[in-house]
Amino acid sequence: IAAALNDVVVRRLFTAGLDLEAALGLMGDHPASGKICHAVDELDQAIRDIRDTVLDHLAGERPVPQTSTSTT
Repeated sequence: IAAALNDVVVRRLFTAGLDLEAALGLMGDHPASGKICHAVDELDQAIRDIRDTVLDHLAGERPVPQTSTSTT
């Protein structure tokens, strides 16, 4: 589930960010451009948060290596 979430949701968020950045290029110095820049920053942070959460989750599923405790 985590890998699928990462693929699907992150791609959608990334695409939305690209669309907003493209719109910024068309807007020039429009007063709303600051709001769009903030939205892009928030989408970027959401992507980082999702990736970090997925990686943490996947790391938790990996078996923990056993260390030898023998005394010789």
